[in-house]
Amino acid sequence: MARHDSIDWQREQTFRLSGKDLRYFYHYHNCGWPPRRCTERSVELAIADYWLNCMDPAGVYEIGAVTPYYWPKRVGCVIDPVDPLPGVTLRKSLFSVDLSSHPVLSISTVEHVGTEDYGIRDDKQGPIEALQKVWSQSPVFLITVPVGYNTKLDEFIFNRSRFPDDVRVRFLVRLSETKWREEKRLAARIPYGPKWANALVVIERGNIL
Repeated sequence: MARHDSIDWQREQTFRLSGKDLRYFYHYHNCGWPPRRCTERSVELAIADYWLNCMDPAGVYEIGAVTPYYWPKRVGCVIDPVDPLPGVTLRKSLFSVDLSSHPVLSISTVEHVGTEDYGIRDDKQGPIEALQKVWSQSPVFLITVPVGYNTKLDEFIFNRSRFPDDVRVRFLVRLSETKWREEKRLAARIPYGPKWANALVVIERGNIL
């Protein structure tokens, strides 16, 4: 193994969000195994890890099967209509699930709703309706969305006036292959890359972050 592979990426690499220093989450699955690249998933999972540590994860409803690939059984209920992973507990559309009274986590999933991605053709509602369902029912939630993947969703998100007053929206932008930084809203309106995002939206209710 080359020297830079065995040393550089193992240093404590962090990014800052809302005044908190969070360590990038490194993993071979979709995280851009360091030091070559740090995808948005490395950032999203770092944020989700902090968020989950602040509550009882057994009561969390996750929309879209992401955490089972990294933390099997950490989240109590994983909702995904198509992912074959055994960690999925409800193979249903989020629109058929009552989210009332449950903390909700969703990592890079909302942008796929209603697009027929992954072969889902029965969702008549789209990503905006998905967001509205979550914030109309869930008292505490964390949702991350890559910028540039879904144009309709971007238009909605970047018009901040459409959000409830108690929902906080933050933006992270890629600085390099391995570095991300929190930025203001207008600075985050960046095109999606060939495979991975260059900016990320963090939507939260509950003031945990």
